[in-house]
Amino acid sequence: MKTLLLIGGTGFLGQSFLDYINDGKLKKIKLSKIIIISRKKKKFNSKIKINYIQNSISKIKKIPKTDYIIYAANSSNISENLKGVKNFINLLNNNHKKTKILFTSSGAVYGPRNILKKFKEIDQINHKNIRSFSSYKKEYSKVKIIIEKEFKNLGKQGYNVSIARLFSFIGKRILKNKNNAGSDYAITNLINQGKDKNSSIIKVNDNYDIYRGYMNSEDLIKWLIKILVNSNNKCNIYNVGSDEAITIKKLAIIISKIFRKSVQIKNKKKNKKSIDYYVPSIAKAKRVLNLRLKYTIIQSIYQLLNVKSNKN
Repeated sequence: MKTLLLIGGTGFLGQSFLDYINDGKLKKIKLSKIIIISRKKKKFNSKIKINYIQNSISKIKKIPKTDYIIYAANSSNISENLKGVKNFINLLNNNHKKTKILFTSSGAVYGPRNILKKFKEIDQINHKNIRSFSSYKKEYSKVKIIIEKEFKNLGKQGYNVSIARLFSFIGKRILKNKNNAGSDYAITNLINQGKDKNSSIIKVNDNYDIYRGYMNSEDLIKWLIKILVNSNNKCNIYNVGSDEAITIKKLAIIISKIFRKSVQIKNKKKNKKSIDYYVPSIAKAKRVLNLRLKYTIIQSIYQLLNVKSNKN
């Protein structure tokens, strides 16, 4: 039986991971215990024993020896993120050389894209690409780039590491948690509008074309586990998301039909050349790890809203 250390395990990813376990879908590894390092302690129903270390990763004095580590800490305080990963790395020692370590980065490291071209792991990553992001997103992306370099260095030192660049996701936890890292606010907003009994319309801003690829949370956890167990000193990087591109406008139309509402498009001098394209290529994960997507976006929406698929 194996043990897992989950650093920052109380958000969307951590809770989706526990859902995956409780649904009996964890088959690649047999866990006897999960240790969670988090500033906030939350009560979870879990079929596996959970131990808490209630503290910031930037302040702990020791990293427990475990078989697996998922580093998913993500503070809104940028400097805290950097302190946390530096402390984590300083606390690693030879006892952790056999541990499989996964860092959850972000597709934001590629920077914005205004053409219909999917992001690939071989695309250049640098600070110039993220200059046009808003202030917080720019700093967030900058930190992810810096931390990726730290984990690559760990691989050079003989640690078994991997990096997962996360994109957009859909699952029941996007409706139950606010400010979820890894979830997408657009689809949450549309669903909440659909559920609003005081309105018969769903409003969408259509100033430019926004494309997303939504990965089901079940696929997300399955992929992360496969990437984790295959970690090695080469520090392989994989995009984790759906390559099924869909516009926010089309999402609104799909959701409006489920709730039997109309869609109101707010178009303020739309620039036809303006595109926000945030969709990954997942060819590498398919080729190297034989990973596949089980759910389409339509299936994920129906699953989330507990409605039957209408093929007609």
